[in-house]
This record gives sequence, structure tokens and C-alpha cells, in this order.
Amino acid sequence: MTRIQSMFSDTIKNHSSAIYLLILTLIIGFITYNCFLIQTSIGPVWDTYDFMANAALMAGKSIGYFDLLRPPFLSFLTAIYFSVDGLALWPIAAIDCVIFVLGVIGLYLLFKLRFDDLTSFLGALIFATFPIVITYVGAGFTDNPSVCLSIWALLFTVLAVKKDSRLFYLSFPLAMISFLTRFSMALLIFPIFLYLLINWEKIKGLKYVRDILIGIVISFALLIPVFMFYANFGSPIYPFLDFFGSSSGASAAGGMHFAYNTDFFYFVKLLPSLIGPEGIGVLLVILLGVMVYIVRRFKKSEKTVEGKNKGSFKSLLENNGKIKLLLILIVSIILVFTIEKVHYLVTESLFFLWCYLLYDWIKILDYKNIDLDFLFLSYLVTFFLFHSIYIIKDYRYFVSMAPATVYFMMRGFDWTTSQFGFKIKNYNVTKAIFALVITLLVIFSALSSFSGIQEANKELKAMNEESVAISDWFIQYDPDYKNKVVYTDFWPYSGWYLQMNVSKMPIFRDGEILYCGAKNYNFTEQDIAAYNNELDSHNADYYFSMRKGLNFTNYHPIKKIGLLILYQRNQ
Repeated sequence: MTRIQSMFSDTIKNHSSAIYLLILTLIIGFITYNCFLIQTSIGPVWDTYDFMANAALMAGKSIGYFDLLRPPFLSFLTAIYFSVDGLALWPIAAIDCVIFVLGVIGLYLLFKLRFDDLTSFLGALIFATFPIVITYVGAGFTDNPSVCLSIWALLFTVLAVKKDSRLFYLSFPLAMISFLTRFSMALLIFPIFLYLLINWEKIKGLKYVRDILIGIVISFALLIPVFMFYANFGSPIYPFLDFFGSSSGASAAGGMHFAYNTDFFYFVKLLPSLIGPEGIGVLLVILLGVMVYIVRRFKKSEKTVEGKNKGSFKSLLENNGKIKLLLILIVSIILVFTIEKVHYLVTESLFFLWCYLLYDWIKILDYKNIDLDFLFLSYLVTFFLFHSIYIIKDYRYFVSMAPATVYFMMRGFDWTTSQFGFKIKNYNVTKAIFALVITLLVIFSALSSFSGIQEANKELKAMNEESVAISDWFIQYDPDYKNKVVYTDFWPYSGWYLQMNVSKMPIFRDGEILYCGAKNYNFTEQDIAAYNNELDSHNADYYFSMRKGLNFTNYHPIKKIGLLILYQRNQ
């Protein structure tokens, strides 16, 4: 058995680990299957139609409409099915689900490098059933797939350092694939390179450096076919430049965008709803542990407490310790004052430096697996800083912070249960009881989520059904429609069902132009005039609308289904 073949056998060392992994896979398989059924019954959402349209283009079955500003990997996987069979809605949902199951398994294996079987099982299960995570399983968005791929990238990075450096051949390409699934995952380089830097003494040999460089070369080689594909439509790097340009601090049309939010603590305030009852349950267990620890500490004599910690913590100020502490304080102050004041990459870089300085200062305490703590700390705060500084916020962006959030919850859970001394034959019964209670919360949360997802997406389901109905009616009404100029408010839907390159109708609000939802649709006379001018100036023949309160001079409605209205130019 080669070293690479044995990497998982080292991680799963006994039958207990395999049993936990099997149970986890069965539970997650059940949850994922139900999510797949729910999402396919609801139908795709805006972004998903774009990914499918791009997949059709990649498969050589273009529908005429596409949006190449979207990351390509999910579309690429969907295109494989499209190239074999016809265009369909379900494949992208199935691909999303498969990647999700693999991601949860990867998180269990990653946690196993730090925790025991039970804690790793519980952590992976909690991640999979976070309300914000389970809501988008099978939805065809890039949030879950990109994070699940990043988990495997981190797992192989850790194993490459600890077991076999050839695993860098997988870790860096997986990080690149994660980036090609969602462009913001480029920030994964910060936790990865921090982990390499703090383990530099282990990997500074020629063999490690060689394998790191090979892994990086392989990852960049993956960009070659991507650039070649994009080059057929203009600049091969335009989609990447568009993302990094927009993420650097766009005005979001003067704050009219529905997701415009400058609150830096947006995700902190939403945390209880994002982590759900199971997450809150873990936090309550940790709080109980803190209370027990405080009580026990007061019961001990001051002499005992000092005698336990004096030697280790005093060493932090010896030799260059005071200078290191001063540097940490200086960087901390600069870091705090740069938040939302400079480009987010400056803040991210300062946090990277802060993490390394802190590790370099406390590494003499020789805490076990402290490198993993810093890996997940960097993973969590890197994405927290980006999404908190970025002025466009959506609660689903928390998905990128979910794995690291669960890691620290499990660190607290592990520490808390160690404070209780109720054991039978060295088995921590207290941990098992708490884990059972939290597992029941997880199951309850997951089961209740199924009906909750359907209820929350009634309007989306209606939107899909109405889009199909009004498109079918239009195809029968004007068989020559593909030779006409068709404008639409919901172009990914119309483009998919009409199988043509439709024109995008912007949202005109108070002199601003948006191509995605506005905070409100209380149109002024100026806005209505702008809609009229857009249609007239481009000689539009038809206009699919979902806006209320519009009055047109040269267009009249010919069909209304639900909230959707089809206008035709006056003859």
C-alpha cells in the first residue's frame, strides 16, 4: 500500500470511525435526496438558469442566451450531461447534491484530524443541517459546491504537510476548482498559505517545495482551457476582472440594490438564525462548560492555579517575546483602523500577518494541533472580512464561513465536555448525552426545514410555472418570435424557455440603472419614461414584464399569467 493509498486508513483508524462515517453518509444521503426532490419541484432560480444556459453553450447546444460572467465549473459539469443527453433542469441540481455529500464526508475526515469520531460526526452533521446550508442544497447555486470543494482542498493540504507531500498535486488544483466554482473562493489562498507558512520547518525541504510548485503549476494549467473557451467570446480574463472589479467597492447604484448593506456586523446579528437550533444548542453547552470552569477555578487555591500556568505563560515574555507582543498589538491597531477604509485585500493581508505573528509568539507553548486552529481561524475571518466589507450582502454568503464556524463550535464542545468527569471505563458519558441531544435537534431541524423550504419558495415556484406558461403561449402566438426583438425583466427564465437571446430590461429607479433587484419598485414618472424610451429606442416587438405600475405609449398588454405580463408594440 502506497503512502497516498493509506492516507484515509490513517484518518479512519478503526471500525468506530468507519461506522460513524457510514451513518453520517446515510443521514446526509437521506437529507440530500429530499432536498433534491424539493428543489426540482420548486424549479431553478435566476442564477441557476444562467449556469444551465452556459452549460448548454459549452455542450454545443446553445440556446442563444448565456452569461459568461458566471463562474464556469458548475456549468462545465452540467455540460457533460447535456452533451450526452438533451437539455434538462434536474442535472445541475443532482450535481450540486453529489458535491454536497462529498463535501460533508470531506469535513468529517478533516475534523478527524483534530477530534474524536463522535465530535467529528456531530460537527459534519451540524454543518450539513445549518438552515442556511440545507436551504440551498440542490438549488444549483455555487455557494455550497464551492465550499465543499474548498473543504477537500484544505483536507489534502493538511495531509500533504502531515503525511505525503504529493497530495499537493490535489490540494492546489482543488483550490483552483473551488475558485472556478465561485470566484470569491480565491481568498482560500490566505488560509492555505498561512498553514504552509506556520509549518515551514516541516516542509522547507526540497521535496516539499518541489511538490508545492508542481501542485501550483497543475492548478494554473486548469486555467488554460478556461481561457481558451472565454477567448472565443472576447477577453479570456474579462469574467475574472469583472468580479474583482465589482468586489472592490462598487456603489451598487447608489444603494438602490436590494442587497446593498453597509452593516459590518450583518452576519453577526443574523448568527442565531444562520446556525439554527442545533448550533444554538452547541453554544449553550459551551456556555455551561464555561460556567463550570469558572466555578471550579474559584474553588481552587490561587497558588494551585498560578502553579499550573506560571511556567508556560511566563515564557511568552522571555527572549524576544515582548517585542513579538508589541508587533502583534501594532498590527492589531492598524488592522482595526483599515477595516472598510481601504481595499479589502489590504485588510486581508494584515490579518494574515497578524495570524502569523500570533502563531510565532505562542508556538513555544506547544499546544497540540494549534496549526489546525490557525488554519480554521484564517478560513473563518478571511471570508468574514470579505463579505462584511463587501457592500452587497446576502445571508447565503455565510455558507463560506460555516465549516470554520462549526470547527470552533466543536472545539468548544470538546473542551466543555472534558470539564465533566462522568465517565464509564474511560468513556465520556456526558459527551455522548450532549451529542445525542444535539443530534436530535439536528434531525428535528432538518425535517422541519423540508416544509420550510417549500413554504419559503412558493413565489419562486409560481414564477417558474408562470414563466413556462407564458413562454409556451407566446411560442404559439408568434411562431416567428425568434426573429423579433424581445425584451424581458426575467431574462434567464425567458432565455431558457424561449431558447433565444433575449434583451435584458434594466430596472430604472430614480435616475439609476440596475440589472438586478431594487429595494423597491415605486416608479416615478421619470422611471416610466425611461422604460418607454428603452423599448422605443431599440424597436422592441415584445416585452415580458413583472413590474407593476408601468404605462406605455406604444405598447399594450396581450397576455397576463399570474404576475407576468406580455406587452406587444402597437401596430
